[in-house]
Amino acid sequence: MSVASLTGIDRGSNQSRAGEIALAHNGILFFDEFPNFSKAVLESLREPLEDHRVLISRVNTKVSYATKFLFAAAQNPCPCGNLFSQTHECRCSEVEISRYKNRISEPIMDRIDLYVQMSEESSKEQGLDSKAMFDHVLHAFIMQKKRGQNELNGKLDEHNTMHFCTLDSQAKESLEMAQSRFGLSQRSIHKILRIARTIADLAQSDIITQEYLLEALSFRKR
Repeated sequence: MSVASLTGIDRGSNQSRAGEIALAHNGILFFDEFPNFSKAVLESLREPLEDHRVLISRVNTKVSYATKFLFAAAQNPCPCGNLFSQTHECRCSEVEISRYKNRISEPIMDRIDLYVQMSEESSKEQGLDSKAMFDHVLHAFIMQKKRGQNELNGKLDEHNTMHFCTLDSQAKESLEMAQSRFGLSQRSIHKILRIARTIADLAQSDIITQEYLLEALSFRKR
């Protein structure tokens, strides 16, 4: 994938057009094998993920496209993919693993809300079926609307994050401890609050308790 196809910004053309980022507005944009994309492509995600907008400038015009999409990306734990496998041996050196992970810059990583390490599939494991998942998400969405939010939790600005993400006393204390221990930035704090708000919504809770806040903290990048 090229930067032009992703953003619609083609330096050699006088025409503006919507790229994959703009076409994903109100939808999902998924990157598989995330570190294998070029640095230019990865860095072009910074503005759309932060400002929810991509600006295309031409000689006589400027076009702005909204980019409020759900961004998801997947990557292996190492180049060969077997680092955490219980059945296959990893063939990668520490240098190769470090180089692989470092292809994604810290500013890009900082714009991703949830980090989940997947384990190998087990035929004995059973989770929620699609209908149950749909019902959980629908009920959480209804709670957000009842609060009077114009945006979904993940797209709340700083002011509305502080307004709608109400913590109980224990949750506030835990957040302050986490901020001091991990040196969390304001961006990180707002991200944690929005995740905790969603977890509470899935549990049909109006208040973010310590349980939901700690779960949100567990999704931070390690």
